[in-house]
Amino acid sequence: MKNSISLIPFLSLIIIALGCTNTTEENEMKMPMLFDNREQAEKEANKFGCKGAHQMGNKWMPCSMHKHNH
Repeated sequence: MKNSISLIPFLSLIIIALGCTNTTEENEMKMPMLFDNREQAEKEANKFGCKGAHQMGNKWMPCSMHKHNH
């Protein structure tokens, strides 16, 4: 039991470190996300794993809805 308790802080750090990696976000940031018109945004939507487009100010973004799951 004592040995398993000493592993808890170590395992916690590994889980935190893995959760903080942002390679997916870095890759997403390399793709343009704002477009001048709806058609351009809709064409790029499949790269984001979605369909459609939505307006953001005077620009357009891929996906029918804005996702906040990064």
